[in-house]
Amino acid sequence: MTKGVHVKFSNVSKRFRTPKGDWYQAIKELDFEIQPGEFVSLVGPTGCGKSTALTLVSGLEFPSLGSVKVENETVKDIDTSTGFVFQHDATFPWMNVANNVAAGPRFRGLPEKDVQALVQLWIGKVGLTGFEKHFPHQLSGGMRKRVALAQSLINEPRLLLLDEPFSALDVQTRAIMTEELMQLRDQTGATVMFVTHDLEEAIALSDRVLVMTAGPGSVKANFKIDLPRPRKARDIRFSPEFIKIYQEIWEVLREEVDVAYARQLIASK
Repeated sequence: MTKGVHVKFSNVSKRFRTPKGDWYQAIKELDFEIQPGEFVSLVGPTGCGKSTALTLVSGLEFPSLGSVKVENETVKDIDTSTGFVFQHDATFPWMNVANNVAAGPRFRGLPEKDVQALVQLWIGKVGLTGFEKHFPHQLSGGMRKRVALAQSLINEPRLLLLDEPFSALDVQTRAIMTEELMQLRDQTGATVMFVTHDLEEAIALSDRVLVMTAGPGSVKANFKIDLPRPRKARDIRFSPEFIKIYQEIWEVLREEVDVAYARQLIASK
């Protein structure tokens, strides 16, 4: 494996057994690398294997063929140096904010004094000071996402996996959370794999955007995002440079979206 590569997919294919007993192939011959500290987004039509790629990196699933390596090691199980923020809330509903954020450090056996100090630090970083005793059902969707980010980042992951974490939020809250994610990531320096259906979101956040083919997914195109950092997601979307990049990526992505849609029409008949 190339020195300095954080994540490497080598000729990776993954298939699943369906409820009917057939085989469904999610990804096929997937090849790409992510450098340490890079923010890389995967975009593509529904069913192209974006989320499957994250589960293979996390150790929740394993390839049918090929290999996935993180920091030179083949992924064989779940690694505590990897954080995962899911599309749906993964907070513990019976725990308040403070205890949700404290769950990881306590599981790792940190002394309670250190746990409390870290909890207050990260609750402050995600803007939830004063809500420590609130339970998830008492929080807005955006606030629950802040809890989820703090839950993951408090463990200082070297690799952060994000599977459409803001998809359920309204447009305004989503824009705010995008900027907060950029700030938190810049503070930690973590390598990030980000899955989204929102191309604007992908461009605003990323160093690179990988466009995946309609399933079974493979990398169709690799776009470097040459926009200066730090970025203000709500403002940069209107810049001529951003619009140009968006148009270039959308021309490639649209072809795969059309393929996926045509398949859905055929399957529905």
